[in-house]
Amino acid sequence: MDPDSTASHVGTPVEEGRRVARATLSMSSLTVLSRVLGLARDIAQAAVLGTGTAADAFTLAFIIPNTLRRLFGESTVSAAFVPTYTGFLLGGDTARSSRLGSGAINATAACLAVLVTLGMVFSPLLARLFGPGFSAVPGKLELSTGLLRLLFPYVLFVGTGAVVMGILNSSRHFVTPALGPVLFNVSALGGLFGLASAWRQGSPVWGYSVGVLFGGFLQLAIQLPALRRTGFAYRLTPGFGDRDLAGVARLALPALFGLMVAEVNVMVDQVMASMLDPGSVAALSYGNRVMQFPLGVFAVALATALLPTLSRQAVLGRLAEARVTLGYATLGLALLMLPASIYTAAFGREIVTVLMARGAFDAESVELTTASLVFFSAGLVFFGATKITAPVFYALKDTATPFRIGMISMGINIPLNITLSLAFRASGFSRPVGGIALATTLSSAANLLLLRLALRRRTGRCRGVPPRAWLAMLPATAASAAAAVLLRGWVSASVARSLFNGLTSLLAAGVACFALQFVVFAAAGGRTAAVAWRLLTKRGPDGP
Repeated sequence: MDPDSTASHVGTPVEEGRRVARATLSMSSLTVLSRVLGLARDIAQAAVLGTGTAADAFTLAFIIPNTLRRLFGESTVSAAFVPTYTGFLLGGDTARSSRLGSGAINATAACLAVLVTLGMVFSPLLARLFGPGFSAVPGKLELSTGLLRLLFPYVLFVGTGAVVMGILNSSRHFVTPALGPVLFNVSALGGLFGLASAWRQGSPVWGYSVGVLFGGFLQLAIQLPALRRTGFAYRLTPGFGDRDLAGVARLALPALFGLMVAEVNVMVDQVMASMLDPGSVAALSYGNRVMQFPLGVFAVALATALLPTLSRQAVLGRLAEARVTLGYATLGLALLMLPASIYTAAFGREIVTVLMARGAFDAESVELTTASLVFFSAGLVFFGATKITAPVFYALKDTATPFRIGMISMGINIPLNITLSLAFRASGFSRPVGGIALATTLSSAANLLLLRLALRRRTGRCRGVPPRAWLAMLPATAASAAAAVLLRGWVSASVARSLFNGLTSLLAAGVACFALQFVVFAAAGGRTAAVAWRLLTKRGPDGP
């Protein structure tokens, strides 16, 4: 049997780098499809709902269960379940791993069912709490409450599906879980255009919400057949008395609080936005969604593929190798995220105009969303690097450190939200919603810095990526930025002429920014530049 295919095999850093690269590449291909469909969903939502009452109501109604899903689902699973489950796989104890996995599935489903019931009962209170500015618009609070009740079961489907995804990823099965978001977006689009045309025709947000809910169910259902193929033996056990599961719960608790800090930041952003210009809640969400496209295509896929490898290295005490793995991953991430950040910031208004300026999405919607997108885009490198740094602590079964650092990050974000949004409003520098996005970017930068400092104290110094490769990023990024500045006027004029000309010019500008980044990096980095390229291909990093 090919050792690459075994769940328990741990190779050299070169072999593990190749596995991470292959897994990232296969996941990225599906993630690209998912993100394209997600972008199509956002474009359709913008055209149908704009940034009006229905858009704000849906954004609030969806962000609450989606936040709970991240807290009690995939993020906590990554932090606590995957490292423990991987340890059992490494020991060859399949019976114990199956018992732990079954208990985790059943306990998660039971807890989330209770949470969903409570959420549906207290939906009016939640809508008032997280949308304090909505009561000023007749019917807006009531619509938010109804949509929130409808969407709350989404937490149960996707949260349970996250545990199943953790089991599959621990067994190095990445493809099937990556199909879930594709089906989710297809279902949401079907609800917006299919169901909405036959049910509650005057209020398409209801059909759209049903499509979103069914998409959450599909994300769970698509993964279940793959469990049997991994050798997992599901048991109908409550799991609450299992000692191994109790150990996971002890790890999960500080991780949950740490993740809760991050999600509180998101909710604070939404609460602040609800008190700004009408439509700011939806605009903040649209800007974040567009920014998430490059982030999700590579950073999320890379973080998911890294966790099983890092967990194996941590279990075996190979901390120096884990640092090297993270170093190569960060280099590859920076090579992609830096030009993406420059491109999105330079052409933010043109991107929003081409993608969304139609139907109910008017000129005011463009201005609000552009402000959000531009200031979010400045943090692409920070957001991505944080996503691949946190799994190192999780692999070490250290969930307390990210929690403490997250608390500091929240302490930075909240006052920055208030200060920057008020400063932007007073100075006219940008829309106030842009201040909220900038506060998120700055607090994320602080979070990343503190995580890396803590990691260095934990693992010590070790040989990593050659310094020349990092120095080569400077002229490469400068070349990419110069291309964006030179092409700015041409792209703007093309967008004003027609949709086709605008789309073509944006694609050409994107190719130019990324191509210059890669070419100059390769020339300046010399032989060491090959490290990043190997990470972005199936070969993985094997040194300069």
